[in-house]
Amino acid sequence: MKGGLVQLKVSYEDQRDGITVVRVDSDGQGGVLNFHSAPELRKVLVQLAEEGRLLMVVDLSGVDDINGDGLGVLVGGLKRVHFKGGTLSLVVTNERVRAVLSKSRLTRVFRIHDTVPGAVGKLLGDYADESIEQRRAAIEERARERLARETLGATTRVVVSDGFSYEHLTESISLVKVAVELDVHSAVSLRNVLVDLVKQGRFFLVVDLTAIDQIDSTGLGVLVGALKRVYVQAGALALVVTSDRVVKTFRTTGLTKVFSIFRTVHPAVEYLGREDLRAHA
Repeated sequence: MKGGLVQLKVSYEDQRDGITVVRVDSDGQGGVLNFHSAPELRKVLVQLAEEGRLLMVVDLSGVDDINGDGLGVLVGGLKRVHFKGGTLSLVVTNERVRAVLSKSRLTRVFRIHDTVPGAVGKLLGDYADESIEQRRAAIEERARERLARETLGATTRVVVSDGFSYEHLTESISLVKVAVELDVHSAVSLRNVLVDLVKQGRFFLVVDLTAIDQIDSTGLGVLVGALKRVYVQAGALALVVTSDRVVKTFRTTGLTKVFSIFRTVHPAVEYLGREDLRAHA
């Protein structure tokens, strides 16, 4: 313990069949995965992904709390291995950490287990019939199909329904405009629009929330679900938010570290353009 703060230590060990367990341990009670400790975890996750270790279990049993910085590192790690055909699961035993993941709707993004053996066993079962190479090949094939569609030229159109509209800005990027407050009722319509776009092969989405001044947990859940869908397809999602109240909602739930949030549409589109190029590199 240094300066009254509980220190977190990150280590990893290779299991059988290409699975790597990353352990986040503390030197006492009260370990928090936050601004100070999250960079070390990020460094390890980046290193493992670059080395081709794409099946990971992150053991957070030694963590008693987590904030937006920690959540952002975990989501970044998942995105990184998904692009290459792998996956990342979590082991969480602390109820507070589980509550944070649940509140931020990341329980819909990550597979969460009670024990390391349980997490490893699940990965072994999932990848028994389909290898990382097969999954990576499937992702690359989807990318080739998308590029083939794009060579035919993009058709810009706007569809309006139930307070929502979408427009294809480029061959890859679509803009979804939200004109109604997101609550338990309207969020269903937004979900349908986003799911439909992903089914169309539109994996780079800008969701424009400038017209709204509030968003509840249902709306957040829909956006997290959309983020997960495009990540799996090697895509990306950006939000445009101008309301301080909405920004505060994202901040208090830790989702400012999960989503790329912009004040206007133009920089959001530029960001997705860079992500598209990186996905096809």
